[in-house]
Amino acid sequence: MKNSSKFRTKRDPILVVFTELDGALLDYETYSFAAASEALALLRHYEIPVVLCSSKTHAEIEHLQHDLRLRHPFISENGGAIFMPRGYFSFTPDGVRSFDGYDVIDVGAPYWQLVEALHRVSAEVGIKVVGFSDMSEDEVAEDCKFSSAQARLAKLREHDEPFRIPDSDPAVRSRLLAALHKAGLNCTQGGRHYHVTGVADKALAIRRLISLYEQAWGNILTVALGDSPNDLPLLQQVNIPIVVRNPDLGASGRLLCKVPTARISNAEGPRGWNEMMLKVIEEHVT
Repeated sequence: MKNSSKFRTKRDPILVVFTELDGALLDYETYSFAAASEALALLRHYEIPVVLCSSKTHAEIEHLQHDLRLRHPFISENGGAIFMPRGYFSFTPDGVRSFDGYDVIDVGAPYWQLVEALHRVSAEVGIKVVGFSDMSEDEVAEDCKFSSAQARLAKLREHDEPFRIPDSDPAVRSRLLAALHKAGLNCTQGGRHYHVTGVADKALAIRRLISLYEQAWGNILTVALGDSPNDLPLLQQVNIPIVVRNPDLGASGRLLCKVPTARISNAEGPRGWNEMMLKVIEEHVT
């Protein structure tokens, strides 16, 4: 064994994996991770941290972590907050708050401020938006192909407002996004929705968490997997960026242009995730 956290040495770097969920670890349509089971089992065996990093809420990710049999830090709502199981590190990081068994670092702005700013800017430019705050649980469930329980968790937002722009004109969308940027708001496009996140993004949260792993373990080797433009900040922060092939025309190519050192999977979704993680484990662990 070379670099697994189960067999740590002072010389070898310890592998830490950051991953997007929808379209990467999770199937975009079914939200299943079954096709990635082989790699996930090996990562659990070698005690390699798998840090989930998503636009999903902490409640959604916590539920998924239980299904994945993971207990590592995770990053919710596009970098809005870092959740660390209490006692995960041998020290207590600065600036944490305690919440339900976690030490939490809030990176993003409060949800109500983002909702207010989004609707103010959309009204100023005369472009309609429909956010999760405007939708009932049933409407979120229908929009996202969720169960009622999943929709309930998805609406428990703290730092990120997903929204749609009903007008399909690209010029209209560009005008709104430019206005949001001018107002000091970050706005990214995920698989199904745009997301407004204030000044926070995945890059800020990932850099903070990487620094904590380095403080705890010293030399680490970071890997990240993503599939959409929303994952660019994630891929740009790590040693080994991996693009999970996206069926949307041009999406993978745009990511590769921005991150030319990235590897790309042959398969899509969790099959591609499994394919690439098995290669990384072979190269750096076994």
